[in-house]
Amino acid sequence: MGLRKSRLRNFFQRTSWLATAALGVSLAFGAGAASAAESVLTMHIEEQTSWVSNFNPFDLAGRRQSTMDFIYEPLVIFNANDGGKPVWRLATSYKFSDDLLSITYDLRPGVKWSDGQPLTSADVKYTIDLMLKNPAVDTVGVGQTVASVEAPSPTQVTIKLKAVNSEFPQSLADLAVVPQHIWKDVADPVAFKNEKPVGSGPMTEVRRFTPQVYEQCRNPNYWDAASLHVDCLRLPQISGNDQMLALLPEGTVDWIGSFLPQIDKTFVALDPQHNGYWQPPAETVAFQMNFKSTNAGNLEAFKDINFRHAFSLAMDRKSMVDIAGFGYPVVNLHASGLPPRFESWRNKAAEGDKDAFMGFDTDKANKILDDAGYKKGADGFRTTPSGKPIAFPVIVPNGWTDWIDAVQIAVEGLRAMGINASVATPEYEQWRKQLLDGSFDVVMNSRADSATPFQGYYQSLSTDYAGKLTVSAPRYSNPKLDALFDQYRKSSSEDEHKKIFNDIQVLIADDFPVVPVFNGPTWYQYSSKRFTGWVTDKDPVMNPENHDNNRMRLMHLLRLKPVQ
Repeated sequence: MGLRKSRLRNFFQRTSWLATAALGVSLAFGAGAASAAESVLTMHIEEQTSWVSNFNPFDLAGRRQSTMDFIYEPLVIFNANDGGKPVWRLATSYKFSDDLLSITYDLRPGVKWSDGQPLTSADVKYTIDLMLKNPAVDTVGVGQTVASVEAPSPTQVTIKLKAVNSEFPQSLADLAVVPQHIWKDVADPVAFKNEKPVGSGPMTEVRRFTPQVYEQCRNPNYWDAASLHVDCLRLPQISGNDQMLALLPEGTVDWIGSFLPQIDKTFVALDPQHNGYWQPPAETVAFQMNFKSTNAGNLEAFKDINFRHAFSLAMDRKSMVDIAGFGYPVVNLHASGLPPRFESWRNKAAEGDKDAFMGFDTDKANKILDDAGYKKGADGFRTTPSGKPIAFPVIVPNGWTDWIDAVQIAVEGLRAMGINASVATPEYEQWRKQLLDGSFDVVMNSRADSATPFQGYYQSLSTDYAGKLTVSAPRYSNPKLDALFDQYRKSSSEDEHKKIFNDIQVLIADDFPVVPVFNGPTWYQYSSKRFTGWVTDKDPVMNPENHDNNRMRLMHLLRLKPVQ
């Protein structure tokens, strides 16, 4: 309890230091403010100490996190809170061929780009072809799955697959369809900042962009304008959780996605009539080691399951939850790492004795390393069985105070068993870039789940996605696991899917490629002072958070209406 009290005291001291900076940001909100007749929703969706005007949907590391959904609308969204039911957007339906080797999407007729040009199947074909020709912009992995794409009519797209893949529609849910008439003239689609985007979503007009705040306003040609009651999104530059906490008394932010300690005191109590939150358990957070590390000692250790088991036993998960997370997360004690929300998929055969290394036991961890030949030197740090030094930073984004504290707890445990680990806090964009290009050794990260658990496991642990395609891939590769993933995708039977996923869980629990620690909450807070229609625990119809990994945030926006 003493450590928690100390952390609270330090937290609020830091917060008081940020008061002046917070006031500056709140004043920036009003600079060049929208007219009184406009409904302006202020959102906090990313934490950056600085940012650039970048709305390139293919730039995963550098794009502003309001690019997807609000500028580029998906073909279809799958609502995990409704059994994976499709929510049709640019597409109105899709159908597999009898042999499951092609899929045809019907597009919504009459949709226009924000500049008034028609959005047709030619744009979808162009986007997918661009990804096939240029792997650097292939953000959804079509290079692994798509053989070719055709546009038989202006409202139909037929995609031919390299192999049967029943999960293909879910993998395409993150596709950002771009306008061919704009992008065909872009010389470098990776470096292009797209500062004046032409999009299909509800908020395409970047009216103002400054180092402190930017505004993204209504698409004048939005096809679903009747459902849109918000005129502009205002997005302030906020450097981290501390600054967000310091801003809360101003009451200027409507939709928040942040870690707020003691939320009932620090947020709800500021305006009990309007401030609320819903934070159900979400994705599994795990420590991931880079199985293609360029450091020879680290690589030898990471590939040794004895080291991975010892690493896990050094994790004080309860302190990570109670102290770093203020009790919001839920400890994950299963080697399979299955999130609580997929309880119906749980395979008990992947638990029990397979979870033997999921506790906190530094004595047991030290014995494992001793027995495996990891010797301590004069400095107290261990070398690999072949005598190579082990030393690595665990990277976590600057400003993510809860995760930083969790990583510090992990590092304390690792150093207690003689592992020379440290904490590194790059800016978010640099952190994401390191994950994408593989220039990291260890990272604490969460994987994005879909309507079923398969997509998260496939994208984080399959060889197909072990490169740049996902920021949660630790460059791990296991042919047996790949074969199971392939079987799953080739089956269209729900019962068969569950049987195969049972085997996937057992294999992962045995091979232990990542070290699960907890399931973080869904970071979602809101104020009903200016807008109504918020998703709540009493109306849990969708994932309510506004972060870039949640396509349903588009539907959440369309629920909101200004208070009259």
